[in-house]
Amino acid sequence: MKEKRQTSRAPILTQVEAQGDSATALGHARDISLGGMLIETPETLTEGATVIVRFFMPPDRKPIQVAGRIVRVREGKTMGIAFMGLRESDQKRVAEYIKGIQKVSEELLALQPGPGADGHRRSARIHRRVPVQLSWQDEDGRAQQEAGETQLLSKHGALLLTFSELQPGQLMRLVAPEGRNAVARVVWVKPAQMVGRMEVGIEILGAEDFWGVEFVPYRAAYAGKRDRRRSARLPQKIPVVLSWTDEHGRQREEGAETILLSQYGTLLKAPMALPVEHRLYLRVPENKQEAEAEVIWVQEGEAPEQVELGIEFVAAENFWGIDFPADEDSPAR
Repeated sequence: MKEKRQTSRAPILTQVEAQGDSATALGHARDISLGGMLIETPETLTEGATVIVRFFMPPDRKPIQVAGRIVRVREGKTMGIAFMGLRESDQKRVAEYIKGIQKVSEELLALQPGPGADGHRRSARIHRRVPVQLSWQDEDGRAQQEAGETQLLSKHGALLLTFSELQPGQLMRLVAPEGRNAVARVVWVKPAQMVGRMEVGIEILGAEDFWGVEFVPYRAAYAGKRDRRRSARLPQKIPVVLSWTDEHGRQREEGAETILLSQYGTLLKAPMALPVEHRLYLRVPENKQEAEAEVIWVQEGEAPEQVELGIEFVAAENFWGIDFPADEDSPAR
């Protein structure tokens, strides 16, 4: 059964480069649509692979660069590539070309938002430094490469620290430790606090579990079984240290600060997110008090590098040494 095409196609003759993680295919496009293109090449790549596609749209001299996924392959002959997030300006160039070739109506060429444009691809952000290798082509087609480092991770991207001032929409190959690699797109760029460095927000395309980390949503309701454990909440800032075992079995430790105290737990300002029901130890350096606790609530913090964690002590009944009045309308955190 043939695939039903969602957009009009037009014949085109232009050279195309499709760069995979370990090989590059050169060929010529046979036809093009807003959703993708068919390439004739003897250097076909693996079906399902994510590639960076570069081609010229006649009569323009500026190349179009877009991420794509190989959806059909006739080995040694052709590859069908579906575009992933074609930029609006490039959509217009393709639409105008097709309109000129086929004289189709504007309604058939209605521009569709790219993947993830609905804004729902959100997850908690984890403060973690990971060395990465970036490679891309500049506007003149010259290969560029740089070593960078993540500052924050999310399920669908990362915040990087780089030396290069990359442009929003730029596509690159991202290589992480243990050989993991993916195609990524620059979403935003701004100067970092460190002189000569840039903060770069990227979206990872075509890889659902690139970091190998379990990410929790920004917000997670705490278990209803806790509702009976209530007390008043008192605003108080106390420096604490959190110790836990991460998803790789490694011992981790981070400093945090309390926002609210309750008889049975606390609301913390922390630099990392942890899954709901994850066990950890909370230590107060000032008096060397320590207790086992469990995460019951997670929320995005006010600053980009922070989250708020609601935790409940497992056994400690009077950890803070404070006489909390009962408050039946306020759940402990």
